Amino acid sequence: MSKLALPPKDEIDRTMQLLLSPKIRDNPYLFVMAAFPWGQKNSPLEHETGPRAWQKEELENVAKFVKRNKEMVALGADPDKYQSATVSGRGPGKSALVAWLSLWNMSCVLGSTCVVTANTDAQLTNRTFAEIGKWHAMMINHYWFERIQKGILPAPWFRDALRTEFQIDSQYYYIKGELWNEDAPDSFVGVHNPLGVMLIFDEASGIPQPIWTVSEGFFTERSIFRFWFAFSNPRSNTGAFFECFHKFRKYWRTRQIDSRNVEGLDKKVYDEIIEKYGDD
Repeated sequence: MSKLALPPKDEIDRTMQLLLSPKIRDNPYLFVMAAFPWGQKNSPLEHETGPRAWQKEELENVAKFVKRNKEMVALGADPDKYQSATVSGRGPGKSALVAWLSLWNMSCVLGSTCVVTANTDAQLTNRTFAEIGKWHAMMINHYWFERIQKGILPAPWFRDALRTEFQIDSQYYYIKGELWNEDAPDSFVGVHNPLGVMLIFDEASGIPQPIWTVSEGFFTERSIFRFWFAFSNPRSNTGAFFECFHKFRKYWRTRQIDSRNVEGLDKKVYDEIIEKYGDD
């Protein structure tokens, strides 16, 4: 991003003081409310007031987790990692939540790594990162970062500021889309970043077991900020995502969403689907 695109220095300073204040830095819900133009006239969110109830609950759960993790470390205990699996029908806003979580991590956990994958390259490129890019463009701090096709990177000026003002090396500081190969799962390897790691599986029911297994290596560092999110439609009653709700349920915070009960959706569409294909 060219220097001409930057706002005045006092605005940059205000934005950094806001988003990096302890209250917002450790609370992704407050970040989402502060970073995007909810209700602002002539903005894409002019008629929106904020996240849906289930999205808000998940964001606030992350905030509670971060607070508890910091308290544990202060007492000399090891921090936990946050693992959340969400299954739903179509349309409740899973992709928006993926965008908010990854952009919060990038904006507030300076120097951290966020890796996003999906069931297919088309899903990752045309759906997941299209959504991340849409929300990145609306952020009040969008100029901190540059967008590539499947990634968000610190802008050159911000990278310099990280090095000089925060002593942070930005080598592993990004949101990056990673593809996987079931026949060579070890190619999907985890980074080792003590500043923090977030891993997101989109349409996770289509991601095979070997990729889930090697993904556990993302979380070997004892960081306060370790997050693994899995989102999907319930496309299969077998596989690693299914087992998040069954065999391995004790390791995951699970959420099942009936799209008919999510505010802001056209329930007639779901009624028509049920009429055509049955309630099950």
